[in-house]
Order: sequence, then C-alpha cells, then structure tokens
Amino acid sequence: MRSIPRITLSTALLGGLAMASAGCGEPSGEGDPVAEARAFPLEILGPPGTEVTVTLDVPAALAARPTLSLEVTADNVVAGEAAFVVVNGGAPIDLGASGLGIRRPFGGTGRGTIPLDAGVVKTGENRIAFRYARQVPDVSGFRVLGLAIRASDDPVNQIELDLPWEDPATWTAPLADPAAVERGRSYFTTISRDGGPTCARCHADDGADLAVFAFSNHSIEARAEHHLFSPEEAKAIASYIRSLPVAPVGRVHDPPFQPGPGMHGEAGAGYGAVLADDAALGAALFPDGLPAEPAWDALASLDTSELPSPVEVPSWLRWLPRKIDPDWFTRGGGLLASTEAALADPGTLADALAFQSAAIQIGKELLIQEGDHQGRIELLRYAAVKLWAWQRAHGGYEGPDHGFPDGGPAFPYEVGFAFFEAALAEAVPNAMAQALSWWVAQIAVNPGRGFSNGERPLNWRDVLLAAEDAGQGPSTMTFFHLLGSWEESRGALADDFGTAQGPVRLLAVPLLHVDVATREALFRRFFRREAAFLAEGGTLAPNHHTLLANAWQSVCGEFSAAQRQDLRAVAPAEIEPDLTACQENSP
Repeated sequence: MRSIPRITLSTALLGGLAMASAGCGEPSGEGDPVAEARAFPLEILGPPGTEVTVTLDVPAALAARPTLSLEVTADNVVAGEAAFVVVNGGAPIDLGASGLGIRRPFGGTGRGTIPLDAGVVKTGENRIAFRYARQVPDVSGFRVLGLAIRASDDPVNQIELDLPWEDPATWTAPLADPAAVERGRSYFTTISRDGGPTCARCHADDGADLAVFAFSNHSIEARAEHHLFSPEEAKAIASYIRSLPVAPVGRVHDPPFQPGPGMHGEAGAGYGAVLADDAALGAALFPDGLPAEPAWDALASLDTSELPSPVEVPSWLRWLPRKIDPDWFTRGGGLLASTEAALADPGTLADALAFQSAAIQIGKELLIQEGDHQGRIELLRYAAVKLWAWQRAHGGYEGPDHGFPDGGPAFPYEVGFAFFEAALAEAVPNAMAQALSWWVAQIAVNPGRGFSNGERPLNWRDVLLAAEDAGQGPSTMTFFHLLGSWEESRGALADDFGTAQGPVRLLAVPLLHVDVATREALFRRFFRREAAFLAEGGTLAPNHHTLLANAWQSVCGEFSAAQRQDLRAVAPAEIEPDLTACQENSP
C-alpha cells in the first residue's frame, strides 16, 4: 500500500454508504487518491484503491503507554483482504482478518480491538487511513462508525475520534434544475447502462428506500457510476432521490426492525441496541433471574419489538437482491409479473398476499426444477423489498402492529425460511445464521400470535434449530422456547397441544443448552400446562408421549434424585410412564 499524505479534519460530510450491487456490472478504474473524512460515518466507498484518512491527536501520556490498541467499529466488512487500516504509514492491518470481531460474512456491524506495533503511535497528530483494497461481490466498500486508540493495560486511558454525525435532513440535491431531477428519475426507473436491471428493480420502484435509510449523495453517485452511469447522470439520480417527499427516518447502518428500547418502526432501535452477548438478554428478560416455575403465559405482555437481542437483524443492504433473473417474471404464465402489477394498482392486502404467494410458488419451482437455493433467496429478497415499499404506502410502520397485521404478508419470515432450507441442504454459506437474523426481525414485529401453520409467521421448532446451529446461548434458547411454546398453544394451534405438532416438540433443543435449574423450571412449566390441558378434557397422542419421553431422557440424568422426584410429582398421571427413565441412575 502506498504512503498516505497528511489530511486534516474539517466539519462537513464525506459522503454515503456502500450499496449492494444487485448483480450488475463490474467496477472499473482506480479509487480517488485520498478523501478527507469530516463526519461519521467514515465511508470508504468506491472502486479498489479508495481511501479515507483521519487524524487523531494523541496526548503524550497515552502515546507513552507500553502497549496500545486501535478499536474500530465498522459496518459491512464482509471478507478478508479487502478493508484495511494503516496507522502513520505502518503495516496495513486487515480489518476482515479472522478473530478481530469486525468481519461479518453476511453484513452488519462489528467491533474489534487491534494490537498496535510498538512505536507506531506518536505524541500529537496521528494519521489513520482506511482503504478499500479489492472488489468484493455485492459491496462497494465499508463504513467506520467509531475509532479510538486506547492503552491495552488501561482501557480507560484512550482517545476517541470526535467527529459529528451528519444529519441527513440537511442534505440537498447536487443538481437543483427540475429537468435534471426528471432525468434522474428516468435513469433510476427505466435505464440501464451496464446491461443489468434498472435501479428500480432492486430497490423500491420510486427509490424511496434510498431516502428512508439515508443513502447519501456520494453513496448514490458512486454506486450509479459503478453501474456505468456518467458522473453527471449519477448526480441527476442522487438529485432525484433527494427530491422525494420521504423523511430519512432510518440509517443504512441501522438494521430495519432491530428490536430494542425505542424501536421506531422500520428504522428499528439502531445497531447500538444489539446486545453484547447472550447473558445480556437474560438480564433484560428476567432481571431477577428466571422464576423456578414460569407461568405458561409469562411473556404474554412482552412487546417483542422492545426486547433487545444479541442477534443483529439484516441491514437494508442485505434486503436488496444480488441479482434479478428475467425468468422469474415469465414462469407460471407471468404470475409474478401480474401480481406485482396488482401490488401497485390497486395494492390491497389481498394483492400483497397474492404477490407473496406468487414469489413463494416461483421460488419452489426454482428448487424443484433447478435446485437453485440462491436464486430462491434472491427472489424472496426482491419480493420483500417490494412488499416493504407496499406497506409504506398502505399503512406504514408506525401502528401497534408495526406494519405487519395478523394474516398479512410475513416477508422477513419468508426470506429467512429460504435461508433455512438452504442451510439444511448445505447449499449457501452461513445460511442458518442468516435465517435466524431474518426471523428475529419477524419476531420483533409479529412473533406469531397463534396462527395456524401456513398463516403464522414462524415455526418455532425451526427457530430453535436455527438458534442451535448458529451457536446462540442459553438465554436466547430459553426466550425462544418460552415465547414459542406460548404462541403455539393459542388460537388455531390450541387443538394441536396434545399432538406431536404442539409445544412438546419445542422442549428437546433448548433443554440441551441450558443449565440444570433452567431445565427444571422449563419442565415444571410444561407439566403444569399439560395437567391443565388434560383437566380441560384434552388427550395426548402416542407421538406426543414419544417426544416428551425423548426430551426427558436427554437430560434427566443430570437431575438429582430429589429433583426428579419433585418433577414427577408435578406431572399429571397420564405422562408418568414418559418419565420413568433415570430411576436407576440416582446419585
């Protein structure tokens, strides 16, 4: 990497965010020499060679510490050997290297602490350069959201990069001429320069998502040039987006529908609401610890949109499809095309459901006929973007249902399900973790509300399997079990309680990942609910008994004899034969 000239700070915004490529043309040319960063986020956006440099003024007391580290918070570092940082012309540091914690293979925000070589940091001004070194599929750079130098042996001793955060409400169009704005609209909606789809195919038809999630002028222009629009045409496109009567309620680095305190519709609660670890979820959910015998409806009053999660849901960049296949729109006699036209006019709830159903049907055809899991994922991402735009125009996301009414299209769930089946087939890297991230977004806005299979947004057994495969901790597993078993015992699902399709199938996975006290609490809760179900005249199917016995036998050996005796005393007589294991293994 070449040496980096010194650039001082100022107070204006550098520019926008790296946008997903949606499968269109290749980048060309070299990046700009060096750009000066004037506000957060630092946006290292453009072709390979793009650099952004900042200056940190380090006091002598900190510079003299024996070991120093650089702490970086960055968004959309998805691969190694692409995003680098250089301190004072030292050795380039790969932000995507394994073990740093910054790299997110399927997008999102990561934070890492990087040990620095002795002598690299000096008293006074220190130049720190971020570089996008190679083209990564589907991205055009990365963003830095936070930067600090700290003493490794004294973390309180630190200096942070102190820049303002840009206010997107102050952005203006690069070109004020109404004719230029109209040209930009035409470029966005009808013209392709690189032979791929138009901008409007991958985004909302009118580009509202670029305004809602605060894509800056620089971001829009850089990506338009990536797709072979001229610089002047790119400015016209950015001017068109700035002309839309759409408030920038979200931020492109804040995942839509991220749950947490103050969750604000599609804007979510912000990437800062993502919990540091699984234990933090347990503390948020049960500050005094899990009760020894939780009520069956213990989470009935929980607002799932307000409960923070250690799972980061997909940012808008991960909503955007990576490709648009013209074949989607001709399959089934043009079913997808015709239902999409109805989605725009008249755009009723029935039209939205028909459009989602068409996308699901065409996606199944891709699997059956071609085994194309990735194509199915992209199709359902495409449908999710269009349904997101439809809901904005037909009710928005500010109501108590967050724009996801009972019986409405559960589009985050459907994308997650495509990833889930791709994971089972081992067809897509990191697919199970991606399935879970989409499903956490669905849980935030509509966790099920007791609807039957085919209408409910979630199958909670799948959620637990995805959480297990993704390595989620005991608090997350307990939360999914408590909420999912309650959801699946209500409404149209109530009649399935005594079968193998009821909540009994949600016991085995979480029991394997929680401590003994939590296992005992979950069994007590289930046995009490089983007893109430039987007292109301319910019956248990043979396969229900089988699943319960298997769940018991998987963990009962870790209970003491007294614990097993107490649990059997709580259980109704009808399931006593299911709990006979472990009698000879008493300590």
